[in-house]
Amino acid sequence: MLKAALKGLLARKLRLTLAGFAVVLGVMAVSAAMITTTTIGSGFDSIFASTGANTDVSVSGKSDVDSGMGGRAFAPPVPASVVADLEDVPGAKSVRGEVSVDGARPVGPDGKVISVQGPPRSGVAWHGETGLVRLWSGRGPTAPDEVAINGGLADRGQFTVGEKIDVLTLAPRQSFTIVGIYGYSNGRGSMGGDTQVAFTEPVAQKLMLGASDVYSSVTVTAERGVSRSALRDRVAAALGDGYTVRTGDELAASTAEDGKAFLDIVRMVLLGFSGLSLLVGIFLILNTFSILVAQRTGELALMAALGARRKQIVGSVLVEAAIVGAAASVVGIGLGLGVSVLLTMVMEANSGASLPVGLTVPVPELVLAFVLGVVVTLVAALVPAVRASRVPPVRAMRASAAEQRSLTRITWLGAVPAALGVAAVVVSLADIGSLRWVALAGGVVLGLFGLALLTPVLSRSLLPALGRVVGWSMPSKLGNRNAARNPRRTAITVSTLVITLGLVGGVSVIAESMRADLSASATRDLGADLVISGDGVAGRAGGQGGGPPTAADGRIMPTFDASVVDQARAVPGVSRAVAQYVDTVRFEWGASPAAAADLSQLSAVLNLSARTPAPGSVALDSATLSDHGLKVGDMVRLATQRAGWQEFRIAGGYEANYLLRGPVFNPSDVASLFVSAAPAIGYVQLADGADAATVTRAVSRLVADNPEVSVQDRTQLADDAAGQISIAETMLYVLLGLSVVIGILGIINTMALSIVERTRELGLLRAVGMRRSHMVRMVVTESVVMSLFGAVLGLAAGGAAGVAVVRVLGLSATEIPWVSLAVFLGLAVVAGLLAALAPSTRAARVNVLSAIAYE
Repeated sequence: MLKAALKGLLARKLRLTLAGFAVVLGVMAVSAAMITTTTIGSGFDSIFASTGANTDVSVSGKSDVDSGMGGRAFAPPVPASVVADLEDVPGAKSVRGEVSVDGARPVGPDGKVISVQGPPRSGVAWHGETGLVRLWSGRGPTAPDEVAINGGLADRGQFTVGEKIDVLTLAPRQSFTIVGIYGYSNGRGSMGGDTQVAFTEPVAQKLMLGASDVYSSVTVTAERGVSRSALRDRVAAALGDGYTVRTGDELAASTAEDGKAFLDIVRMVLLGFSGLSLLVGIFLILNTFSILVAQRTGELALMAALGARRKQIVGSVLVEAAIVGAAASVVGIGLGLGVSVLLTMVMEANSGASLPVGLTVPVPELVLAFVLGVVVTLVAALVPAVRASRVPPVRAMRASAAEQRSLTRITWLGAVPAALGVAAVVVSLADIGSLRWVALAGGVVLGLFGLALLTPVLSRSLLPALGRVVGWSMPSKLGNRNAARNPRRTAITVSTLVITLGLVGGVSVIAESMRADLSASATRDLGADLVISGDGVAGRAGGQGGGPPTAADGRIMPTFDASVVDQARAVPGVSRAVAQYVDTVRFEWGASPAAAADLSQLSAVLNLSARTPAPGSVALDSATLSDHGLKVGDMVRLATQRAGWQEFRIAGGYEANYLLRGPVFNPSDVASLFVSAAPAIGYVQLADGADAATVTRAVSRLVADNPEVSVQDRTQLADDAAGQISIAETMLYVLLGLSVVIGILGIINTMALSIVERTRELGLLRAVGMRRSHMVRMVVTESVVMSLFGAVLGLAAGGAAGVAVVRVLGLSATEIPWVSLAVFLGLAVVAGLLAALAPSTRAARVNVLSAIAYE
């Protein structure tokens, strides 16, 4: 039986190629995700290990506000007095205060902020050359208007010693003279693609920490013979609570982990979509082996008649599947290595820095990817193998062996979970708290499972209708009947398209509804005519989507000088101008976006009704009050970035909207509580009869020197926020692209195997007068009808699930993107045409006499 299986595999190797290709693509995606993220993670370890090697003990402030809401948490500065205190610690050779903070945004020669995706843009205090830092040219800064920059920034901005550079920090834009360019050990120009600006210590303290005589951290060097851990314990004992004390190794590991936390998210996303590719690949493999086993029914029956047992027949099919899965997995891992090299090169080019390590191959993970590819193939082949072993030999050797089974049983099996799924989705639309998402997820899963089982019976009614749309000629009618001939096979063939286009349809509905909701919110919640803010900041000021207001790239939030709002208020045609300061705070129940503003004035431009809280008090949105049993006059405990945990009296409440939610403080408290004492948003309301274009130009001139900040009207604000949704939507489509490719391969494979299976039938059709062009039209119709069938089912099911998600999210509008859905249907037709190219060509070239004699 083993020899028979191996010889059979060689005889059918071309027919199994496409099935194996699905495994190749899935394993390639999995291995590429693992190798790429592991390589970058190893690079982080190597980069920050060099930092730890030059640090014995590091002391930093302990933040009471974590970064769980997005961005980086602000660690409270360390007072300069700590340096003097630590000099008396036994075993401390030297103590030095450090300033190194993310948030120094250099302006390039083109007038735009030099952007880096991921790595920090640090502002540091210059302390001369060290074991890590080496001057490449020039000298270190000594005057307040001088800076040195790292090689990474010099390369990105094409800066040289002696040139001017403008930098944005906690303070407004300032200009400096570049007096030096430096790099790091091993000749690196940056630490993993970061940009760095080195100021004199007093300037760094003021610009990066917002105060004098403070440091972001303190470095303690141990005397000879004193271990790092021993010195760490002594320093911690001397300082007490309120500080984070770590050895250099612990600091390096922690810093690397912070960088790799984002990589973990990327890995999970990539592995999720790679797993989806393998999932849809199961249907392709299942269909391939189902057709091949059906074609070999007589052969397997003959083996059974000669004494082969059922488990031997099953085993012979699984041996073929295992070999296909193993070979495809090996090829997939090889291609994954190549893709990883390309991805790493792209990331290095994007960050402007090369990784200090070569390609890191995680052997255990690749072994897992190999096993996963083999297991997926075996699982997909198991059902047709068992089905073949159950056919009685006598019936299998008769010409009528390939009889169709009734669809009654599978219809009932599909109707029950489908009905339960619909019921669960309906329940999720009711107000049942957090259980809404559980009910929705369960309902969608049950509904899709039921739909999968109902697909064969649905094909009987939908395929004829779709066939009439595609064509009315006799060849087209034959192609449509061929598609409907085997409902089970058709159902499995289109399952890949149903899954992927279902996700596409759901994403489209959700994204379109979110864009409509944003547009409605801009009209409903915003009474101001103009908004001054950084790219996308105002659109996220209410903390929508689980995060505080940040820049469009998720980094340090752009701010502007508070005097801009005062000047805007004096512009002719302006009736009101209000500044809003933003930050993140933490309640005992979790993190939250926060704001500070003259709430009485802000209410007028955000269509609210609220009063400004007195200094030292806070106003809370009504949802927070009701959810946590609070009322006006109560004390609430929360932690701010600069002051840590404190109690505040609740001075009032307000109804949250898209642009404002969370605690609102008095503007006079900003300097002591928030990271930045500069506003991030300014709202401008025009007087009746004012010319909007003239006022917009005048206000825009006030922020002309700040490349991070612009002036937008309500429409532009909504479009800006909607643009971020469109970017995320496009990224999801790209990630789903691999699954769509596998879906198209499924149709190609089914058509190709079907042509082989129907060779004699095709010969007879040619013998009775069908021309080659008719043969091509018949096969093309069959392919297009199946593609359309899968697309219609997938988009309908996905769209319905998307509508349910929109309702549970509570968005103000439910929009169906009919144009996008029509485009997807059109693409399905194109996919069907492409899938039919090779099979239709083969069908047209069938030799009539050979085909009639084919067995």
